[in-house]
Amino acid sequence: MTRAARALHDVTSMRPAEILLSLLLLASAAACRRDASAQTGADPYGPVRCFVIADAEQLSEDSAISLCTGALTEAPGRCYEYGVDVAHELSSQKLVTLCTGATSTEPMACYERLHDTGTLTEDQIITYCQTRCGMGRPPAQASDPECLEVAMRRTSLALKTAGELCLGSSSAGPVYCFLAGLDLHRISDSKLVGLCRETLSCQYVNEAPP
Repeated sequence: MTRAARALHDVTSMRPAEILLSLLLLASAAACRRDASAQTGADPYGPVRCFVIADAEQLSEDSAISLCTGALTEAPGRCYEYGVDVAHELSSQKLVTLCTGATSTEPMACYERLHDTGTLTEDQIITYCQTRCGMGRPPAQASDPECLEVAMRRTSLALKTAGELCLGSSSAGPVYCFLAGLDLHRISDSKLVGLCRETLSCQYVNEAPP
């Protein structure tokens, strides 16, 4: 049994009051871990490094500038480069939309994983996987593809509602929270989605010296 499955079994065997307390404690612990792990550095030459990578992939000058403007690192260019290699079905503009603001290749990896499910359109995946925070402070944050996968597999939620539950997620935790909440038999699905979705703001950048 996986760690997530064990945690879900433990939660669903509790009384309702114990479930709520457990969920609050888990949310608090997750917030602390995320605050500690989600810091990123800023490279003052990031936009230029990003542009060089995008230009080497024959992206038009205007599109490369759009992709790399204000980039914290060269990551948007690396994300675009990765997409050119693995997502031949995506247009350059869609790759730019997906990778703008990235601080890693995570948006492209998210796209690749959800594309393999065969259940979502390109635009749905791009909207879900693209960077959630704007450039500068706070840094980028992408949604976790596993959360949407588990939501589609383990719940009867409509795709739009599952997306609302998982948007901005850092794990499949919102889904396990939702499933545990169903056992309370007194909270509507829509209220459970609001209760269980992650609402943490993006963390701040540790500025690197020039």
